Amino acid sequence: MIDRAEVGHRDRVLRAYFEGRYWDGNEEFALKRELVLKSHDLLPEYPFLIDSDWEVYPNMAQTGQGDLVFADGAGCFAVVEVKWIDMMSTGDTASTRRTKKRKKVKEQAGWYRDVLASRLQDALKVEGYYFTNENRNQVIKV
Repeated sequence: MIDRAEVGHRDRVLRAYFEGRYWDGNEEFALKRELVLKSHDLLPEYPFLIDSDWEVYPNMAQTGQGDLVFADGAGCFAVVEVKWIDMMSTGDTASTRRTKKRKKVKEQAGWYRDVLASRLQDALKVEGYYFTNENRNQVIKV
């Protein structure tokens, strides 16, 4: 388990990174940055950002990377998966793509939650959430 001093240090370093990286043209990164900057309002029970782009299985990036991990500093964690959904395109194909992305982000959030829970067996609680540009004012629990 990560001690409270380490949690605070990680939070300061990661937040400084997200605050300072405003030029990125990647929509999904911009959405992730938006969540980090608003996380005290959107995830008030998890005030510390402790990881970003974490490997689901260490040294096996091809198996996936989780987006963000927040903590309360007392043994509870929140995994948050972020997904940009193209809301501008129209037609059946665009609608199908949006539906697939909505389904995928929910599945990933649940799967990453389970993986982190198995890794942090002494955690009091590990919850899974997702955040999309469709619902910018809420982080949705899975």
